[in-house]
Amino acid sequence: MLDPGEIARIERDHCLDHPAEAADLAIVFGNRIAVAGMAQAAASLFLGRQVPRILVTGGATPGGPATEAAVIADAIVALGVPRDALILEHRATHTGENVTLSLPLIEAAGLLGARRVFCVGLFCTGRRYAMTLHRHWPAPEKRCRAVEYGPVRRGAWHQDDRARERVLGEVAKVPRYLAAGFIAPWPAG
Repeated sequence: MLDPGEIARIERDHCLDHPAEAADLAIVFGNRIAVAGMAQAAASLFLGRQVPRILVTGGATPGGPATEAAVIADAIVALGVPRDALILEHRATHTGENVTLSLPLIEAAGLLGARRVFCVGLFCTGRRYAMTLHRHWPAPEKRCRAVEYGPVRRGAWHQDDRARERVLGEVAKVPRYLAAGFIAPWPAG
């Protein structure tokens, strides 16, 4: 069992959720387990006029023939975001590719000079997403929007065996990925 101090440290350092504020782009890191939450988080940034564009990245995965990007994009459009506000990357199979395959699309859209970017992802992955983005695109300020999924909520993840395992797995990835050069140090502040 984790002690309260360790739970607080993990939530502070890894379960990042910054307030909505003006940014140049939101990047939605694809998955199939939180489509509705990802779509809602991205759409709220756009519809609230915090971001003018949303990039959705994610390739084909088990669960259907459509790419993660296509599935999430359809859900975002259903919430009222115009399709032409979206940039879609359909080939990525992991977080590193989410970033490296998206950068040419970001450049083509004229957004490589972005000053602030939101990383939209699962509540326990924000730090790793921002660190991956920082490794390949250090210039913009990074912010995270946390998406909850299933019955598990931020602040209660440590009470559910599967959620605890997932969060602790994410925490363990950071030092390994830093050592391998997959991610770069990034301040959470």
